[in-house]
Amino acid sequence: MTAVTYIGWWLYGAGLELDGKAPVSCGQAIRFLRTAQPPETARNKSCTKGQWQSTWYNMDFEATREEAEVWIHTTYPGASVRRDCLEADLCSSPGVDVDGDGRTDLMDVGIRFKEHGLAHVRVHGGTVD
Repeated sequence: MTAVTYIGWWLYGAGLELDGKAPVSCGQAIRFLRTAQPPETARNKSCTKGQWQSTWYNMDFEATREEAEVWIHTTYPGASVRRDCLEADLCSSPGVDVDGDGRTDLMDVGIRFKEHGLAHVRVHGGTVD
């Protein structure tokens, strides 16, 4: 591999990190976000990571509306689940310490209802420092 090719791949990867679109394993995202596995029947699972002065992860999946609602309530039992969301049909901002420093960090969960009884779930969380 030439130096130019290596530098190009490194810049591409750095760009994905800055944009929050660097693909990561969902196991890594779940551990960082301190969240639960998606329902067993979930599909179209994808996880990404971003980093710039803070670190954040996203986990997306599709499930039935019922499974998505059960998932959010069992994953975050004490969190308020609202219907007055800007970008989702159901949302929550559970207090989660994602980086283990004892402070609550940024965490948002949104469920957008789709056709045919499906729902898209997006979990977004990251450090605040």
